[in-house]
Amino acid sequence: MKKLIGLLFLLPLLFASCASNNTVKMTIASQQGDCVGVAPQKCLLVKKGSESNWTFFYNQIEGFDYKEGFEYVLEVKEEKVENPPADASSLRYILVKEISKTPTTSEGLPASINPVTENYQWVGRVLEKDEVNIGRGAAEGKISATVVKLVVTSSETDKFKEGDTIHAELITSPATAPSIGGEYVFKAKDMHPAHALGVYMLETDVQDLTR
Repeated sequence: MKKLIGLLFLLPLLFASCASNNTVKMTIASQQGDCVGVAPQKCLLVKKGSESNWTFFYNQIEGFDYKEGFEYVLEVKEEKVENPPADASSLRYILVKEISKTPTTSEGLPASINPVTENYQWVGRVLEKDEVNIGRGAAEGKISATVVKLVVTSSETDKFKEGDTIHAELITSPATAPSIGGEYVFKAKDMHPAHALGVYMLETDVQDLTR
């Protein structure tokens, strides 16, 4: 009888343990993508289980040694982290088994992974203007830049439309220095593929509307 009572006492603990530790299959793409978490970084692109679309994976997989140019299929243990820091994930991932490692170029990757350089032009009214430190590769947090937040009043690109609020990182010496409340023509070289602020334009020049 005592053994039965002891077993009944342990069952909830066993179920709780199973609920917090799951094993999942992950497919890892042959390329990484630029992403922004606490700071700009490179993220794995993954498919969990039977998912058909690649998604950015902001965590690390403990014990996994990733090499670009290979598509991986992994068995990974997913554990809940009790009381994680504010800027950290509530989940921890640990490699259980590498099922396969295939030299290939993964198909169906987001277009932003291999972006086509194009120019963007629109008219916008400046809402905010900030001097910030940004990062590019090894220069994380070391490059000074001016970033403006603006509302689009007219657009020549289908990437955003009139009324949208976007951010633009200006070139070092734009043709016109924008002021808050002013309306200008903006010309950007590229769009950031996945910025935490949403639509974020890179290498942006500014011109007065009268030019």
